[in-house]
Amino acid sequence: MDVPSRPLGAFGSFTMLGVKISVLRWLLFISAVLLPFDCYSLCIGDFDFDGDVDGQDVQQLVSGKKGVSVSFFAADFGLADCPALPAAPLNQFTIGDSIGEGEAADGTIGEMHHEAVWSTGFGAGIVYSLNKRFEESEPAGYYENDAQRDSIFNQAESGAVMADFAAQASLVAAAAAGTPSETAGVVSILLGANDVCSAANPDALIDAAALNLFDQQYRAGLDMLAASPATRDAFIHVSGIPAIYWLWNAKRTNFLCRVLIWPFVPCQILLDNPGNDCGAGDSHLDPDTIHPDDGQNCVRRKEFHAAIRDEYNRILADVLLEYKLDGRLPNAYYVDIFDIQFGADEVNDGDCFHPSEDGHNLLAGEQWCRSHWGWADPLCGNRYR
Repeated sequence: MDVPSRPLGAFGSFTMLGVKISVLRWLLFISAVLLPFDCYSLCIGDFDFDGDVDGQDVQQLVSGKKGVSVSFFAADFGLADCPALPAAPLNQFTIGDSIGEGEAADGTIGEMHHEAVWSTGFGAGIVYSLNKRFEESEPAGYYENDAQRDSIFNQAESGAVMADFAAQASLVAAAAAGTPSETAGVVSILLGANDVCSAANPDALIDAAALNLFDQQYRAGLDMLAASPATRDAFIHVSGIPAIYWLWNAKRTNFLCRVLIWPFVPCQILLDNPGNDCGAGDSHLDPDTIHPDDGQNCVRRKEFHAAIRDEYNRILADVLLEYKLDGRLPNAYYVDIFDIQFGADEVNDGDCFHPSEDGHNLLAGEQWCRSHWGWADPLCGNRYR
């Protein structure tokens, strides 16, 4: 499919039942309902695991099930032959940036901690990662990550941007071919934070050329996964970019972070002039709304927050849906984590920016509970029911 000549968010929007919906997302929703789905394997919306996606599943969706894209749900609505989900995938790979490397998770600036990563982490008693959860679910069939296998399964690289997605995807495909199954089970992807953090200002962040480039680079990585028999049928777990705004809020009162550390962190669109100049009434706790008395730094941060929510995460979800609908990546799914708020303990005390071990635990729990495996996990409780 040709790359659109303008960013996905530029097709306009309308409001339905009080919710702002992009025209493109609505068109994808309609096409999902009308097109046949015989080639798809994974049922996004079979929340009750009864083999179909029906009205009962709609009730669960509208009752507040978090992390599930309405567009992806619509793509499978009406299916009546959903296959049983395996207890665990064959294995799991990580594609990502410094978060995927667990940078500074223990507070040591610049130090990588793959053992603590939310997805493929393996350290004992550190993070209850997806890797550990899969191993517990199917100890005989799941080829788990550990210290010896980590160079195979974790292909994340600190500083990576979406332009690096295709290269990491190629490495995953090659590494997967060398595993006992010769295929990837899950490919967990969390990229994009460095792309948004590198923008000079909110206007540059939502510039049409920047959005189109991000779109093209994302497609290049997905194309690489779709082209390899080792990865095309894997569960492609694409995470949205988290609400980075809350990293600032978590450490904004820490003098060391604010004065000595943050001037050197490459996300100045968020961290420059880090004092709180938001308006009265705890406006800083409402990043989705610009208040009349918000200062210019507060407005900049809130516009940064909105650009991730409305533009970049929309690209991640909508483009991935295209690949699912046309069968290039039939088991792809998108996990929305934008509502997660990082607290002070979930941001490390070294660079005051990357998730701490507690932060990776938060990510692991939310990513798990918003995935297909988590829907059936009693440890997730009724949070997404």
